[in-house]
Amino acid sequence: MDRWQYSARVVVAAAIAAFAGASGAAQKAAHKEAAPAPQEQVEAPSPGKSMGYGVKLGGFFTDKHKQVAKRSFEQYFAKNKSCPKDMERQGKTCRAVVQGHYWAVGQTVQKAVETFPLPDEVQARLPAAPEGYEYVRAGEDILLVSKGMRLVVDMMQDVAS
Repeated sequence: MDRWQYSARVVVAAAIAAFAGASGAAQKAAHKEAAPAPQEQVEAPSPGKSMGYGVKLGGFFTDKHKQVAKRSFEQYFAKNKSCPKDMERQGKTCRAVVQGHYWAVGQTVQKAVETFPLPDEVQARLPAAPEGYEYVRAGEDILLVSKGMRLVVDMMQDVAS
């Protein structure tokens, strides 16, 4: 390699290094400007409200919601003499025919899993589902799923038993 080619390569390498260093410093400065001040705290939205792009995974239902839903199902099954088609009567309550949980928070509901709308009496006692989401019953669980992808955002286990 002659000395002109070597010199040209050195100059190009130095220019690239200088440009990369300058853009890195600019990115850090922009990041500092965009970051909120540490003393500012954003209040978390209460359950049942949409949070920006949607609902936080696993953060919608509270223990109070589970108690209310469980009590509502007990009253609903005590009033009705028949159980939904995927459940069978055991005493004053209904139990899922197929035991187990074939869904998880953060995953989509599989096509083989049959879901059902909640009874009106139960749904009326829960907070309204955020826009773009719906409540469904799968087995003995209540799921909050996104309408399009059917992504399980949150769930209450064993409330319909």
